[in-house]
Amino acid sequence: MDSAMAESFTFWAIALAMTGIALGFVLPRLFVRRAPTAAASPAATNVEVYRRQLAELGRELAAGALSDSEYRQSTCDLERRLLAEAQDNRRAPRQGRATPGVAIALGLALPALAFGLYALFGDPAAAARDAGSTPPFDVAAADNPVALRANLAAHLERSPRDGRSWVLLARLDFEADRFADAAAAYAKAIAVSSKVARDATVWCEYADALGMAQGGSLAGRPRELVAHALTLDATHGKALEMAGSAAFEQNDPGAAAGYWRQLLAQLPAASPQRRELAVAINRAEQFAAAGGSTPTPSR
Repeated sequence: MDSAMAESFTFWAIALAMTGIALGFVLPRLFVRRAPTAAASPAATNVEVYRRQLAELGRELAAGALSDSEYRQSTCDLERRLLAEAQDNRRAPRQGRATPGVAIALGLALPALAFGLYALFGDPAAAARDAGSTPPFDVAAADNPVALRANLAAHLERSPRDGRSWVLLARLDFEADRFADAAAAYAKAIAVSSKVARDATVWCEYADALGMAQGGSLAGRPRELVAHALTLDATHGKALEMAGSAAFEQNDPGAAAGYWRQLLAQLPAASPQRRELAVAINRAEQFAAAGGSTPTPSR
């Protein structure tokens, strides 16, 4: 058995074992006697919540918002929570008729649901790939960006609130020099997804696209977007670099040097980027000391 097959076998073996352990805790509790009631039973409610949350995880995995490892971790957390709730329910007094039918139904339904959703939304071959392999919709590795963009556009027609897919579409448009389209897609991503709206990198990319759409200048709205990125992450490298560029462009070399010095502290001592940035800081400080206007930087 080669290493890829071994990793795949290990993954499925662990998944089956965890499913068996979960059922081993849940099913025996369902055979105890309980009082009849017109309301939905705690077990049935828990299973319904579990099913919905598992389906939501599947959708996030399909949309690229979760990695395979994050998906597996989240499903494990769901199973642990289901077990804990089942143990809590066990402590309540139960009388009445035993429910072997429910136990049998759950014993068949839970594994089928979990593995079925992963087969539908997940990537069963992921365990056999290296951790650094290309994820779905990877712009850099796409063989056919035109077809990839068409697929993304079709997906977004069906799922217009998929923020990460809007980001991927924006990056495709940026790489194709469709800067106005890219800026519009970034704006859409931020509007529909609170998670995307908390990502400082997306705000920087949005500012970059909008700046390129207006001729390569960060003046105005792009500069505001960079400032917002810094409110999300005051040490974000790209935001600091762009904030310095925007300040230099607006004849504020002192502010530019301040942003760039914060970035300089994050760079390795021997890196070429650090040396280049140090030269830019020195030039900005010279302009600031002279009180003169700065030349318009090329982007």
